[in-house]
Amino acid sequence: MATTNWTRGQLWDKIVEQAQKNPKYHQQLMADPRGLMEKQLGTVLPKNVNIKVLEEANDTYYIVLPAVAKDGAELSDSDLEKVAGGGTVKGDASCNNAQGSAIGVTVVDVSLV
Repeated sequence: MATTNWTRGQLWDKIVEQAQKNPKYHQQLMADPRGLMEKQLGTVLPKNVNIKVLEEANDTYYIVLPAVAKDGAELSDSDLEKVAGGGTVKGDASCNNAQGSAIGVTVVDVSLV
């Protein structure tokens, strides 16, 4: 399988598109988002990564704020070296022509039909 660099926004767009087009995908996304994402990405997500899916109502709009580092929280020397050297924790996170954070994604069939 090919690996494609997707921005976070592109991945989100694809998930929303599939959830709107495919009722089975939507049902699985709501019931087991972690399992579905692991299947799609072809990898086991770290246990400390939580995935929550909220479905907006017609009269509700959610604003999701990014996490804020706790006071005193610092990157390890290893993590600082990766950032300073342009390396990535996992995958190829090229930022060439990216609109947002780029992540390495294994593209799989998301139709689940």
